Amino acid sequence: MAALLLLAAFLLLAVVLFYKKRTLYWKRRGIPGPEPSLVVGNLLHLLNYNFPGVLQLREWTKKYGKCYGIQEGWNNVLVVSNVDMLQELFVKKFECFHGRKLFSLAPDPDTEPIVNVFDARGARWKRLRNMSNSSFTVNHLKKVMPTVQHSVDVMVEFLNEKADKGESFDIHPSVECITSQLMTRLIFRFYQELTMDVIERIAMGQKGSRQFQNPFIDDVKGVFTRKHDLFFTVTPVAFPFLKNVVRKLLWSSYSFKEMLDKFFRTVGERKEARDRGEREELDEFGNARVDFIDVFLDAECDEVHEESEFIRSGQKVEKKLTMGEVVSQCLVFLLAGFDTTANSLAYVTFCLAKNPSIQRRLQEEIEKICSDGEITYDQLQKLSFMDKVVKETLRLYPLTSFASSRLCMKSTTLGNIKVRKGDYVQADVFSVHYDDKLWPNPEKFDPDRWNSDEKRHPSLGYLLELGRECASVCGWLFWNKNCSDQDPPEIQHCFCA
Repeated sequence: MAALLLLAAFLLLAVVLFYKKRTLYWKRRGIPGPEPSLVVGNLLHLLNYNFPGVLQLREWTKKYGKCYGIQEGWNNVLVVSNVDMLQELFVKKFECFHGRKLFSLAPDPDTEPIVNVFDARGARWKRLRNMSNSSFTVNHLKKVMPTVQHSVDVMVEFLNEKADKGESFDIHPSVECITSQLMTRLIFRFYQELTMDVIERIAMGQKGSRQFQNPFIDDVKGVFTRKHDLFFTVTPVAFPFLKNVVRKLLWSSYSFKEMLDKFFRTVGERKEARDRGEREELDEFGNARVDFIDVFLDAECDEVHEESEFIRSGQKVEKKLTMGEVVSQCLVFLLAGFDTTANSLAYVTFCLAKNPSIQRRLQEEIEKICSDGEITYDQLQKLSFMDKVVKETLRLYPLTSFASSRLCMKSTTLGNIKVRKGDYVQADVFSVHYDDKLWPNPEKFDPDRWNSDEKRHPSLGYLLELGRECASVCGWLFWNKNCSDQDPPEIQHCFCA
């Protein structure tokens, strides 16, 4: 018995020393940073819902500088807000950083059959990216514009119905001005319904609009609001040997299972219909239905043998997308586009409501360019002030900041910092966006700072691109349909007293 107790004590001491050594990773390399805890490192600070992780990074940046180290369980993460280093990370040394810092339970990007362009790396990433590009050509986007416009029209009808009945979706007059929480409750729901409707129709072939009648939206929202998320996030990072067990628990949960089943069923039925040579259905506008499922099933890759650095891994490269890859591409399009676009639209609306003079300028631009009745894709390219408004909104309220990260695939340097293979690099987007040396008066909402003659570091544009185009398309359609005949004070009343 004594021998067993001694052995247990020895094993416990060994485990403690092992974890302790890992917590000293950045300190041994002379890189500053917050003190990590023994098992989870600094992860719990980043998962604090009362003080979001992006704000925690910003506080650490103020304390430790523009380059410091943190630990997320077993993951060693270098946090960077130096724009020259970010330019190296995302552009100049891309071949060393073509992997991403993925969700801890994401499938293996090299071996799993269900992998999308966001998760993939190396030759597989290049192949998926090449094959996905056909989904976002100008011709294809022009084809889906009537669908997007119809979904916007449906949402406007809902808003008008609420207004005509006097139902409350405005803020109570006693509220001085909208808060983020109120905005989320009031207008965000409408934007979620709109965004889901557009994605379901152009990605999954949904027939007609199902706004406020689509039960699937609750499953998707559940992915972003899981109460048990802390367990699934922390456990596999702190105890990697439990990763496969926890992953099975997650992917068997109701929300994920329902989504996967629906996607596999929809893609499978479409593929079988195509194999039988059935005629393509017409959409509600009388045109041949072309959604992303068809695009992905048709996609082929002709450029997989370029850039030898990616090919050296020896991965098998298929020319056509597999069933699992088609499902994964559609799934990531849904998950990545749903919340980001809805949030972007909500924040744009919020910023315009608080700045009526800018709202008026935007209305005047829309009325001038979109005066012919039917709104076209080409008109979108002429709405330069709308583009500046969306950019400035995303500067103030950047989305998916933690997606701006990379995995070091080959040891290299960023600036004068050595980055080892296996290290992660996280861009501190909030600190960059609120740096007064890069943006004069950074707290001010000023779309004119995006004038073409303004000089800025090339890496700054990269951090703003995610979600900008989707927000622009839906946003200018909504504002043209719903707001062109109203004055700013009337629009503003929907959000401010």
